[in-house]
Amino acid sequence: MKKIFFLVCCVCSCAAAAFAADFSRFHNALPADLKPFTRDLGGLLGSGANQTARALGFAGFDIGAKSVMQFEPERKNTILKKNNPFGLGLIQAEIGMPYRIDGFIRAGDYEGLAVAGAGLRYGIRKVSDAPYYLQVMIIAMGNMAAHKYFYASHFNSSLMFSVNVPHVAPYFGVGFDSTRLVAQKTDDAALTGKTTNILEPRYTFGLRVKLNLGYLACGTTYTHGRTLVNVGAGLRF
Repeated sequence: MKKIFFLVCCVCSCAAAAFAADFSRFHNALPADLKPFTRDLGGLLGSGANQTARALGFAGFDIGAKSVMQFEPERKNTILKKNNPFGLGLIQAEIGMPYRIDGFIRAGDYEGLAVAGAGLRYGIRKVSDAPYYLQVMIIAMGNMAAHKYFYASHFNSSLMFSVNVPHVAPYFGVGFDSTRLVAQKTDDAALTGKTTNILEPRYTFGLRVKLNLGYLACGTTYTHGRTLVNVGAGLRF
Protein backbone atom coordinates (compact mmCIF):
# COMPACT_ATOMS: atom_id res chain seq x y z
CA MET A 1 0.00 0.00 0.00
CA LYS A 2 2.83 2.42 0.79
CA LYS A 3 4.34 1.79 -2.64
CA ILE A 4 0.98 2.42 -4.30
CA PHE A 5 0.53 5.62 -2.30
CA PHE A 6 4.00 6.84 -3.22
CA LEU A 7 3.40 6.08 -6.89
CA VAL A 8 0.06 7.88 -6.99
CA CYS A 9 1.51 10.87 -5.14
CA CYS A 10 4.23 11.08 -7.79
CA VAL A 11 1.59 10.88 -10.53
CA CYS A 12 -0.44 13.68 -8.89
CA SER A 13 2.66 15.84 -8.54
CA CYS A 14 3.78 15.21 -12.10
CA ALA A 15 0.30 15.99 -13.41
CA ALA A 16 0.29 19.32 -11.61
CA ALA A 17 3.80 20.10 -12.80
CA ALA A 18 2.89 19.28 -16.39
CA PHE A 19 0.09 21.85 -16.25
CA ALA A 20 1.83 24.39 -14.02
CA ALA A 21 1.06 28.01 -14.81
CA ASP A 22 3.77 30.40 -15.99
CA PHE A 23 3.21 32.90 -13.19
CA SER A 24 6.42 34.74 -14.15
CA ARG A 25 4.40 36.45 -16.91
CA PHE A 26 2.71 38.51 -14.18
CA HIS A 27 5.28 41.30 -14.56
CA ASN A 28 3.60 42.09 -17.92
CA ALA A 29 0.19 42.52 -16.26
CA LEU A 30 -2.25 45.16 -17.44
CA PRO A 31 -4.92 46.69 -15.17
CA ALA A 32 -7.64 44.62 -16.89
CA ASP A 33 -5.74 41.39 -16.08
CA LEU A 34 -5.90 41.63 -12.30
CA LYS A 35 -9.49 40.58 -11.62
CA PRO A 36 -9.57 37.58 -14.00
CA PHE A 37 -6.11 36.48 -12.81
CA THR A 38 -7.28 36.69 -9.19
CA ARG A 39 -10.36 34.60 -10.02
CA ASP A 40 -8.21 31.95 -11.71
CA LEU A 41 -5.77 31.85 -8.80
CA GLY A 42 -8.57 31.67 -6.23
CA GLY A 43 -10.13 28.77 -8.11
CA LEU A 44 -6.88 26.80 -7.92
CA LEU A 45 -6.38 27.49 -4.23
CA GLY A 46 -9.95 26.63 -3.26
CA SER A 47 -10.50 23.45 -5.26
CA GLY A 48 -9.79 19.86 -4.37
CA ALA A 49 -9.09 20.22 -0.65
CA ASN A 50 -11.82 17.75 0.36
CA GLN A 51 -13.20 14.57 -1.22
CA THR A 52 -15.41 13.32 1.61
CA ALA A 53 -17.77 14.72 4.24
CA ARG A 54 -16.90 11.99 6.76
CA ALA A 55 -14.99 13.26 9.80
CA LEU A 56 -11.82 11.36 10.69
CA GLY A 57 -12.84 10.76 14.28
CA PHE A 58 -10.67 11.39 17.33
CA ALA A 59 -6.98 10.60 16.65
CA GLY A 60 -7.71 9.75 13.01
CA PHE A 61 -5.05 10.72 10.48
CA ASP A 62 -4.91 11.40 6.74
CA ILE A 63 -1.96 12.34 4.58
CA GLY A 64 -2.30 12.76 0.84
CA ALA A 65 -1.41 14.52 -2.37
CA LYS A 66 -3.89 16.89 -4.03
CA SER A 67 -3.70 18.18 -7.58
CA VAL A 68 -5.98 20.61 -9.42
CA MET A 69 -6.01 21.66 -13.08
CA GLN A 70 -8.00 24.33 -14.92
CA PHE A 71 -8.49 23.74 -18.64
CA GLU A 72 -7.86 27.35 -19.68
CA PRO A 73 -7.57 30.77 -18.05
CA GLU A 74 -10.43 33.22 -17.97
CA ARG A 75 -10.85 35.00 -21.30
CA LYS A 76 -9.59 38.40 -20.08
CA ASN A 77 -6.63 36.93 -18.21
CA THR A 78 -3.74 37.59 -20.59
CA ILE A 79 -1.11 36.87 -17.93
CA LEU A 80 -1.53 33.11 -18.35
CA LYS A 81 -1.23 31.56 -21.80
CA LYS A 82 -4.47 31.50 -23.78
CA ASN A 83 -6.12 28.06 -24.23
CA ASN A 84 -3.43 26.50 -22.06
CA PRO A 85 -4.28 24.26 -19.06
CA PHE A 86 -2.56 25.08 -15.78
CA GLY A 87 -2.53 23.54 -12.33
CA LEU A 88 -1.18 23.28 -8.83
CA GLY A 89 -0.15 20.40 -6.54
CA LEU A 90 -0.20 20.26 -2.74
CA ILE A 91 0.55 17.85 0.09
CA GLN A 92 -2.14 17.84 2.79
CA ALA A 93 -2.03 16.35 6.31
CA GLU A 94 -5.16 16.00 8.46
CA ILE A 95 -5.87 14.97 12.05
CA GLY A 96 -9.12 14.08 13.80
CA MET A 97 -10.06 15.86 17.03
CA PRO A 98 -12.94 15.47 19.50
CA TYR A 99 -16.53 16.44 18.62
CA ARG A 100 -16.17 15.47 14.94
CA ILE A 101 -13.71 18.31 14.26
CA ASP A 102 -10.79 17.77 11.85
CA GLY A 103 -7.81 20.08 11.39
CA PHE A 104 -5.54 20.11 8.37
CA ILE A 105 -2.49 21.82 6.92
CA ARG A 106 -1.34 21.94 3.30
CA ALA A 107 1.64 23.20 1.31
CA GLY A 108 3.08 23.17 -2.20
CA ASP A 109 5.56 24.97 -4.46
CA TYR A 110 5.20 25.15 -8.27
CA GLU A 111 6.54 27.56 -10.88
CA GLY A 112 7.88 29.89 -8.17
CA LEU A 113 4.51 30.03 -6.39
CA ALA A 114 4.75 28.91 -2.75
CA VAL A 115 1.44 27.99 -1.09
CA ALA A 116 0.71 27.24 2.57
CA GLY A 117 -2.69 26.82 4.15
CA ALA A 118 -4.73 25.34 6.98
CA GLY A 119 -8.34 24.72 7.87
CA LEU A 120 -10.96 23.16 10.11
CA ARG A 121 -13.85 20.84 9.31
CA TYR A 122 -16.90 19.94 11.38
CA GLY A 123 -18.99 16.84 10.77
CA ILE A 124 -22.63 17.79 11.30
CA ARG A 125 -23.85 14.19 11.51
CA LYS A 126 -22.33 11.43 13.65
CA VAL A 127 -19.56 9.39 12.07
CA SER A 128 -20.85 6.17 10.53
CA ASP A 129 -19.70 3.75 7.84
CA ALA A 130 -23.16 2.23 7.38
CA PRO A 131 -24.00 1.69 3.70
CA TYR A 132 -25.71 4.66 2.01
CA TYR A 133 -25.34 6.84 5.12
CA LEU A 134 -25.28 10.56 4.25
CA GLN A 135 -22.38 12.53 5.75
CA VAL A 136 -22.58 16.34 6.01
CA MET A 137 -19.66 18.63 6.79
CA ILE A 138 -18.86 22.34 7.13
CA ILE A 139 -15.36 23.40 6.05
CA ALA A 140 -13.36 26.61 6.52
CA MET A 141 -9.90 27.06 5.02
CA GLY A 142 -7.30 29.77 4.43
CA ASN A 143 -4.25 29.85 2.14
CA MET A 144 -1.35 32.18 1.54
CA ALA A 145 0.36 32.22 -1.86
CA ALA A 146 3.63 34.07 -2.49
CA HIS A 147 5.42 34.75 -5.77
CA LYS A 148 8.23 37.07 -6.83
CA TYR A 149 5.73 39.38 -8.55
CA PHE A 150 2.64 39.08 -6.31
CA TYR A 151 1.17 37.56 -3.20
CA ALA A 152 -2.36 36.51 -2.32
CA SER A 153 -4.49 35.54 0.65
CA HIS A 154 -7.38 33.18 0.09
CA PHE A 155 -10.25 32.10 2.33
CA ASN A 156 -13.09 29.75 1.59
CA SER A 157 -15.95 27.97 3.28
CA SER A 158 -17.95 25.03 2.01
CA LEU A 159 -20.85 22.74 2.79
CA MET A 160 -20.08 19.19 1.65
CA PHE A 161 -22.10 15.99 1.35
CA SER A 162 -20.94 12.43 0.70
CA VAL A 163 -22.66 9.04 0.66
CA ASN A 164 -21.23 5.71 1.83
CA VAL A 165 -21.86 3.84 -1.40
CA PRO A 166 -19.79 0.60 -1.47
CA HIS A 167 -16.47 0.87 -3.31
CA VAL A 168 -17.09 4.26 -4.99
CA ALA A 169 -18.56 7.05 -2.84
CA PRO A 170 -19.91 10.23 -4.48
CA TYR A 171 -19.41 13.66 -2.93
CA PHE A 172 -20.85 17.10 -3.64
CA GLY A 173 -19.93 20.52 -2.25
CA VAL A 174 -20.98 24.13 -2.57
CA GLY A 175 -19.11 27.13 -1.19
CA PHE A 176 -17.29 30.33 -2.03
CA ASP A 177 -13.73 31.59 -2.52
CA SER A 178 -12.59 34.99 -1.27
CA THR A 179 -9.22 35.98 -2.78
CA ARG A 180 -7.13 39.10 -2.17
CA LEU A 181 -4.24 39.71 -4.59
CA VAL A 182 -1.49 42.31 -4.15
CA ALA A 183 0.79 43.13 -7.09
CA GLN A 184 4.42 43.54 -6.01
CA LYS A 185 6.45 44.00 -9.20
CA THR A 186 5.10 44.84 -12.66
CA ASP A 187 6.32 46.71 -15.72
CA ASP A 188 3.49 49.18 -15.07
CA ALA A 189 4.61 51.09 -11.98
CA ALA A 190 1.03 52.21 -11.35
CA LEU A 191 0.05 48.60 -10.58
CA THR A 192 2.73 48.05 -7.91
CA GLY A 193 0.98 47.68 -4.56
CA LYS A 194 -2.47 47.55 -6.17
CA THR A 195 -4.92 45.28 -4.34
CA THR A 196 -7.66 43.22 -5.99
CA ASN A 197 -10.46 41.47 -4.06
CA ILE A 198 -12.68 38.78 -5.55
CA LEU A 199 -15.56 36.69 -4.14
CA GLU A 200 -16.80 33.75 -6.24
CA PRO A 201 -19.14 30.76 -5.66
CA ARG A 202 -17.79 27.24 -6.20
CA TYR A 203 -19.54 23.92 -6.95
CA THR A 204 -17.80 20.53 -6.73
CA PHE A 205 -18.78 16.97 -7.57
CA GLY A 206 -16.67 13.82 -7.58
CA LEU A 207 -16.11 10.18 -6.67
CA ARG A 208 -13.86 8.65 -4.04
CA VAL A 209 -12.58 5.06 -4.13
CA LYS A 210 -11.48 3.35 -0.91
CA LEU A 211 -8.47 1.00 -1.13
CA ASN A 212 -7.87 -0.65 2.27
CA LEU A 213 -6.13 2.16 4.19
CA GLY A 214 -5.73 4.26 1.07
CA TYR A 215 -8.04 6.11 -1.27
CA LEU A 216 -8.19 7.67 -4.72
CA ALA A 217 -10.47 10.57 -5.64
CA CYS A 218 -11.36 12.49 -8.76
CA GLY A 219 -13.78 15.37 -9.14
CA THR A 220 -14.71 18.47 -11.07
CA THR A 221 -15.23 22.03 -9.86
CA TYR A 222 -17.15 24.83 -11.54
CA THR A 223 -16.35 28.41 -10.55
CA HIS A 224 -16.17 31.84 -12.24
CA GLY A 225 -17.35 30.29 -15.50
CA ARG A 226 -14.48 27.81 -15.65
CA THR A 227 -14.18 24.06 -15.06
CA LEU A 228 -11.39 22.51 -13.00
CA VAL A 229 -10.44 18.86 -12.46
CA ASN A 230 -9.28 17.66 -9.03
CA VAL A 231 -7.45 14.43 -8.23
CA GLY A 232 -6.18 13.14 -4.91
CA ALA A 233 -4.65 10.09 -3.24
CA GLY A 234 -3.67 9.34 0.30
CA LEU A 235 -3.54 7.12 3.37
CA ARG A 236 -6.33 7.45 5.92
CA PHE A 237 -6.34 5.86 9.39
